[in-house]
Amino acid sequence: MPFTPSAFLLTCDGQLVEIDLPTAATEEESDARQAVLRATLRCDRFDVVALTTQWDMWIDDEGLFNHPVNPFATALARRFGFVYQDYHGPVLLTGGADADGHTLPLLRAQVVGLLNTLMDL
Repeated sequence: MPFTPSAFLLTCDGQLVEIDLPTAATEEESDARQAVLRATLRCDRFDVVALTTQWDMWIDDEGLFNHPVNPFATALARRFGFVYQDYHGPVLLTGGADADGHTLPLLRAQVVGLLNTLMDL
């Protein structure tokens, strides 16, 4: 069975990098996941934009001050109605959240849909 990444990093120059996020079932795993998010986004504080019920976009909460505009992330967000701001810096694209608010990994169908959406931008 082919590997499906649990997330993608979308850089300011349009590169997609596969990221395998740790699960977050325990507090220790949650801490590890947050450390990966901080390192991947190159930030201290992050936030999430629920693009759809299927996809979340994790951003540097202070990206406006720390990174250039990410035109690809901005275009993706605008596709789903987030038209009032630009997004700065690298972003992490994951599956949506479950009923308890836990971030889910991307499923194969979500990866295909996400890649098709990005190609249409």
